[in-house]
Amino acid sequence: MASAVSSANGIRNVDVSIIDHAIRIQHEVDISRRFTDELVKAAFEVQHISTCDASGRQLHTRDVPHEPTKPTSYHLWPVFMSRAQRKHIENCNACQSERQKYSIKHRTWSALTQARRRGQASVDVSALERGESQLHTPVGNRSSLALTNGTSSLEKDEAKVYIATISIEGMTCASCSGTITAELEQMDIVQHVGVNLLSNSATVTFSGPSSNADNIVEAIEDVGYEATIDDVQAAVSPNDSNHFYKASLSIEGMTCGSCVGTITRGLQDLPDVQEVNVDLVGDGATVGFKNWSTVDSILTKIGDLGYGATVVDFEELYAKEQGRASHERSVQFQISGMYCPNCPINIASAIHGAFGDDVLISEHPSLKNPRITLAYRPNPPTLTIRRLLSVINAVDAAWSATVYHPPSVEERSRTLQRKERDRILRHLFLTFLVAIPSFIIGVVYMSLVSEENGTRRWFEEPIWSGTTMRMEWSLFIMTTPAMFYGASIFHARALKEIWSLWRPKSKVSFLRRLYRFGSMNLLISAGTSVAYFASLAVLIMEATASQPIDTHHDMDNRRKSMTYFDTVTFLTFFILIGRFLEAYSKAKTGDAVAMLSGLRPTEALLLDDSFDENGPEYKPATRKVPVSVLEVGDNVVILHGASPPTDGILEQDGTFVFDESSLTGESKPVKKIRGDTIFTGSVNVSDPVKITVTELGGKSMLDQIVAVVRDGQAKRAPIERVADLLTGYFVPAITMLAIVTWIVWLALGTSGRLPADWLDADQGGWAFWSVEFAIAVFVVACPCGIGLAAPTALFVGGGLAAKSGILVQGGGEAFQEASQLDAIVFDKTGTLTEGQMMVTDVQFLDEKKAVLLQHLVFALTKAMEESSTHPIARAVADYCSQHGADRPEVVIKSAEIKEMPGQGMTGRFVLQDPSSPTDTAYEAAIGNGRLLSTLSPSVTEHSQVSATNLYLSQILARLQSTGFSTAIFCWRKLPLDALSDTSCAAASPFVPITVFGISDPIRQEAQTVLQALRDSGVDVHMCTGDNQTTAQAIASQLSIPVSNVRAGIMPQGKASYIRELQSLGQSSRRRIIAFVGDGTNDTPALSAADVSIALSSGSDVAVTTASFILLNSSLQTIPELVKLAKRVFLRVKLNFAWAAVYNICLIPVAAGVFFPISQWRLSPVWASAAMAGSSVSVVLSSLALKLPELEWMKVKGLFARNEHVG
Repeated sequence: MASAVSSANGIRNVDVSIIDHAIRIQHEVDISRRFTDELVKAAFEVQHISTCDASGRQLHTRDVPHEPTKPTSYHLWPVFMSRAQRKHIENCNACQSERQKYSIKHRTWSALTQARRRGQASVDVSALERGESQLHTPVGNRSSLALTNGTSSLEKDEAKVYIATISIEGMTCASCSGTITAELEQMDIVQHVGVNLLSNSATVTFSGPSSNADNIVEAIEDVGYEATIDDVQAAVSPNDSNHFYKASLSIEGMTCGSCVGTITRGLQDLPDVQEVNVDLVGDGATVGFKNWSTVDSILTKIGDLGYGATVVDFEELYAKEQGRASHERSVQFQISGMYCPNCPINIASAIHGAFGDDVLISEHPSLKNPRITLAYRPNPPTLTIRRLLSVINAVDAAWSATVYHPPSVEERSRTLQRKERDRILRHLFLTFLVAIPSFIIGVVYMSLVSEENGTRRWFEEPIWSGTTMRMEWSLFIMTTPAMFYGASIFHARALKEIWSLWRPKSKVSFLRRLYRFGSMNLLISAGTSVAYFASLAVLIMEATASQPIDTHHDMDNRRKSMTYFDTVTFLTFFILIGRFLEAYSKAKTGDAVAMLSGLRPTEALLLDDSFDENGPEYKPATRKVPVSVLEVGDNVVILHGASPPTDGILEQDGTFVFDESSLTGESKPVKKIRGDTIFTGSVNVSDPVKITVTELGGKSMLDQIVAVVRDGQAKRAPIERVADLLTGYFVPAITMLAIVTWIVWLALGTSGRLPADWLDADQGGWAFWSVEFAIAVFVVACPCGIGLAAPTALFVGGGLAAKSGILVQGGGEAFQEASQLDAIVFDKTGTLTEGQMMVTDVQFLDEKKAVLLQHLVFALTKAMEESSTHPIARAVADYCSQHGADRPEVVIKSAEIKEMPGQGMTGRFVLQDPSSPTDTAYEAAIGNGRLLSTLSPSVTEHSQVSATNLYLSQILARLQSTGFSTAIFCWRKLPLDALSDTSCAAASPFVPITVFGISDPIRQEAQTVLQALRDSGVDVHMCTGDNQTTAQAIASQLSIPVSNVRAGIMPQGKASYIRELQSLGQSSRRRIIAFVGDGTNDTPALSAADVSIALSSGSDVAVTTASFILLNSSLQTIPELVKLAKRVFLRVKLNFAWAAVYNICLIPVAAGVFFPISQWRLSPVWASAAMAGSSVSVVLSSLALKLPELEWMKVKGLFARNEHVG
């Protein structure tokens, strides 16, 4: 299927999902129509196309229209109208006028006819015509309401890239997905293709316009599959002006203010750079720019200026325009009750009259497509989605407008799966009807009933012509429908695969056509076709034989039937049974997303505050409304036991409890107070509560979880490439093997090497006798089991992970890497510790001046730490706020604050001294020891940071040895005229004043979790930016060896530590390293690790790029993740081994290797049953992952206790 689309220009990626019956296409420009054409040509049914950008925001959707039908004039024959149609005409002036016009014409014709019959000379026709003209009145000036569909500028821009999601029907194995991928990758417009076998979908990236998606659809249909465009989205370009990037750089070689000016001017000359801040003291810079690729130009520019630069941090921001645009909303209404061409015009007129230019009609309705798309900016209560519905419904009583939601990928997948099962059942039912009499005639009477039985002798009598028996004619007549209808599913797709490969415009090389082609459809079609047409040839030879067999001849010479007609029937029957069981089982493997989507309510209790709150009888009323008509800012009530309809903010005093186990896997209910975020999918287990809606349209936490799970399931594991490689060459190899099998047996038979009594065929000789082996080889070797081995297990594993609060964003590759972990590196702050830092100890180095300096120190500290987002900085700022930092006697007139990544904060302040007419200037700093050592060379010589200050050293040692993090405050006084001098040569050195001790309790479950990981063979490491003493104190409490601790490192240093661990492997295999962090300054480490695990919250789900996202706050999920990954990947290997051994062992049996031993062969009928068992057993094996894991040690212990008792 993917190969049918990939040949289009502009496509980057195509992902096909068998379970979802969807295909996702990433492309450059809008080419959705080309996708549709390609899929239609490939015999797929394209139903819907949605276009979205790379972030998942839907840009526009459209349903692919079916063949147009001739419009019906409902106003001519009222007796044939429905009640709704008659009601519409009663309210539609235009229809009444048209109907009256027809009625007057009819009366005029009737009057003339009657006059002629009566012999009248004339009739006053003008009076009738005047009556007609008086009755016919125009319905407004409709010329001003031209129905033109709004065209998005994105659709016109062929330079853009688009991502299409396409549902694909008909994929059965990895060979199918490989065929689709190969076909799509040949298209010039296709840039990337991703086909998902289990979800029956594909994601294709292609170049615009979006109508090129139709070409992709046509290409998929050309290779024999049915496709439906679910979604087409414009990919967000990295150069999009709505994006803004910020890079933190470490610069080497700066010595003075002149260096700062040189670098600043050099960077400002770059075209996309908008902001430059160079910090001489911190040897760094912060640069803001538009184009993400500009970072290379920045580093090159700094290098050309004679300095060295390294990127420390990289952050993506968004422009303000994007935030403003996000308030706009687009909604689509389905309008039933439209029966004339005037209805769409009346709807447009009503909307324009009620809202003017505040509502834009981006897609007008029509009789064929009665949907209208409106874009507006909500402005309650005058402009809401409920107001729009009321305006449309008020125009005509016959109309009924409802919010239309395009079916999701999962809903379309279920529809396609149900459609596929129904089609298989229809073919299976007919084949079953044929199989019953075929079994009775071909098996029971011919093998089990005595040869003297009268009915058997009647079936063996030749009739009509030649030597053809009545039984053979009966089997031929019954088998023909089974062949051409029952097995038509396989024949049609096999022929399309061959045509796609050999069509005139095919770009596949001639050599490749010979060694890589086909799928299981071709093998089944070839097996049944060979059996049917070989039997037909024997039937023709017998029917044209000159000497019929004497029916009263000796019993020993009675001829047996040697046709394979019954084999064709049973073969088709067993294959269809296997296909139905396989389709049913596959649908069960992909229910994780459906389960999550089912957590979302469909109705909400809207709080109607339209009454006067100051009135004597104010009582807010609630009414039940669909969730689709809610707007941001609406107040809804969540009853006990109910789930919020959307994400919202709790707007009620008190403490309420919500069960979020369905989202996070956390069994303990969560307490919520006013201002907390409430997530849809959770359950209110306390009193009814009021919330304010904050998220709509796919932006809730549940929607983000569903998106991550869906995308993760679409990502394939590296081991699946083995299946692709095997199935890609499997069909040609089996075809060649079947031909060789037939030739070998034929050669042995015709050369006299085989006993003559083995030949039990009166017609066809050894050639026909040998065909049975070739048919069995064709049928038994279908590679479905190999293709389903990995995706089914990974789908089930992803669903189990989601139930435990683990989002598998990395897909199959993440599972594969996590199953082979050698070591796992933990971040300390917020990961092994609670992350709730508090200042619990403050020490002034000069106790005598503590009272005098306290308020001033706390004021300066708060001013600096408030500018940082680091947890330690927030803890220190909160402590200072609570202990007099805001005292009125400390007045900061001006402040210049800078952050030094990984070290701390510095600032220059001008303070107003109430006791002096002049101001005072200070330069202060707070941070770790590295910050003090970098401020000036004289710090270590003159300040108490040196070893000579025993008191400071003792304080630091005491706090850090007990696991405290420390922050040192120091300052120096500056002359006012030295504020502009960056070197401050005239200033005194920095003097340490205060040490803050910050405690961060270790998580209660941390020790148990780390020990469980060690027991499973995973080495545990810890890295942190904190000092060595504190890190070792925490490590000792958690039994982490000192050699496995890396302290005092920058964010980039964490990534270097991970790469160092990866290179320490004893063998040639590189070590697999995982990193666990809370996301704060962990981006480089998460990117460097083989398996990245992020402790996340709802707002972070769509942002983090980790392999696994843990939605709950407990570390207990990590051992569960490692254990699940090993289970899933072990099941993948087991499935592969079972499917491979199954096929490899049965192929020689089907080829007749054991036939010379006892004349035992695997007939085509039993070969088909064995083939069906292969794929069904693999799917059932994957579904077995849902069963509770059997703990053998406990079972063994139970048996031991029973034996002891006995």
